[in-house]
Amino acid sequence: MAESTTTAKHDVTVNFGCIELTGSLVHDDEHRVLELEDAEEPAEPISISLQGYGLTPEPGNVFIKDWSEHSGLTARLAQAGLVKPVRELTVGPFGSTAYEVQVTL
Repeated sequence: MAESTTTAKHDVTVNFGCIELTGSLVHDDEHRVLELEDAEEPAEPISISLQGYGLTPEPGNVFIKDWSEHSGLTARLAQAGLVKPVRELTVGPFGSTAYEVQVTL
């Protein structure tokens, strides 16, 4: 039987700066996805794919953008002990910042 690559931490409040959402923070390591799930709402993506730039996070890691509604999100998640920043990246035509983080649920 294959080992699950999904971990979750329940009753987590994520501060997006202008709004706070509470649910289960779910990390799917196989697909390099981190999202906040709530039974009453669609899942809120935390991670972002940078495959279009030829980038794939290391196992146990995801990418988090640091612009728009996610500005400062990596720092707040790190302060809460949910992720550990690994490296800072500059991506896209506007030189936007993203972070590769180790998920520490």
